[in-house]
Amino acid sequence: MKPFGFALGALTGAAAVLLLNRQGTQRVRPVAKAAMKAAVMAYHEARVQGAELAEAAEDLFAEAKAEAVADIFAAAMAAAQTKAAQARTETKTETKPETKPEATSKPESATPAGEAHASRAASESA
Repeated sequence: MKPFGFALGALTGAAAVLLLNRQGTQRVRPVAKAAMKAAVMAYHEARVQGAELAEAAEDLFAEAKAEAVADIFAAAMAAAQTKAAQARTETKTETKPETKPEATSKPESATPAGEAHASRAASESA
């Protein structure tokens, strides 16, 4: 891009020498001034548009970064909760005492149903 700028400067300088002599100065000066003013205004507008574009890009980047951080944090929290739940279940199974099946025992005073019915019938008949 620098060779192009140098060539443009050389051509502008040559045109200025030819056009801006004493007689040409009176006729060309207002046109040259208007052209320079238009170039300065265009340059200013280009800088403003570039700054707005850069700001929009920075805002977009910041939003994307914030969403990515939120997603990463949510995934880390979910993983931590899952790990904590697994640790709790492992702890419960390790500390839980082993239970032996209870033996079904009959009280010594209990009698079978048939014997109770027969003893009741004998006491009523007497």
